[in-house]
Amino acid sequence: MNYLKLYIDFLKNFIKIERPIKVVFDCSNGTTGIILSKLFRKSKINAMFINDEPDGNFPAHGPNPLAKGATRQLEKEVRKPRRWVGAPTAERVGADLGVIFDADGDRVFFVDNRGRLVESHESGYILIQIFKPPYVAGIISSWRITKMPKIWISRVGHYFFKKLMREKKASLGVEHSGHYYFKKFFYCDSGILAAIEVINFVSGLKTDFASWLDKLPKYYRSGEINFEIRDKEKVLAKVERLFKKSAKKIIKMDGLTMEFSEWWFNLRLSNTENLIRLNLEAVDQKILKQKLKEIKKLVC
Repeated sequence: MNYLKLYIDFLKNFIKIERPIKVVFDCSNGTTGIILSKLFRKSKINAMFINDEPDGNFPAHGPNPLAKGATRQLEKEVRKPRRWVGAPTAERVGADLGVIFDADGDRVFFVDNRGRLVESHESGYILIQIFKPPYVAGIISSWRITKMPKIWISRVGHYFFKKLMREKKASLGVEHSGHYYFKKFFYCDSGILAAIEVINFVSGLKTDFASWLDKLPKYYRSGEINFEIRDKEKVLAKVERLFKKSAKKIIKMDGLTMEFSEWWFNLRLSNTENLIRLNLEAVDQKILKQKLKEIKKLVC
């Protein structure tokens, strides 16, 4: 039995392009190139592939799209004017968007038509526009997502996401790490299915992708910052004590999450190392820098 063909035929059911669209795919020398090269044949997706040959040495940029410099080649290829195969004119233009997968294809990230990396919480917000509630989001997801109606909050990790999605019959799960889970994909995560849905969405926009993103309300994030600490529980208690009076909400799921009117943070303990992981988000960069400075003083 040709299982590759069965899988590709299954994925084709989800391609619903409203207009022809030009996409650059970076497969990170992983497994997705084997599927994508066949998936988009005879479709309205004009696809260009880079790093699509599987190679366990990962010569292009390594298997993790979030590593420093990993998206640089994709950003350049998206902006580069070219004559696209099968395009109706010989005009040289850039791509409508770029897509990059990790090595095994369960995580995916996007680049807009100006070559800018799309934050995972923006990608998650796009998917929420497509699927009906309820949803599941990670404890360290952006306010852009967690303030949506009918959304359940989960601990980080496959097990917790899948369990909660099944319990709540959620159509979609979004995680800041680039994992997206789908009820119609057996409650599992799929980078390829997430990419198809985002491509469908972009093909239906009345404007270009970058312009649509620019209109979204802005939130500013620290990214995950790790601190090496011996007495992690003591540090958590200290931070909670000092911010408790001004906090509007305190959640003790996956560490300590505290929400305020203009910012929030999460401190999570590593299970294997003497590390505390900090994620912080604010409504403007000034508040972000100020609060990062305050918490770093307490943690370090």
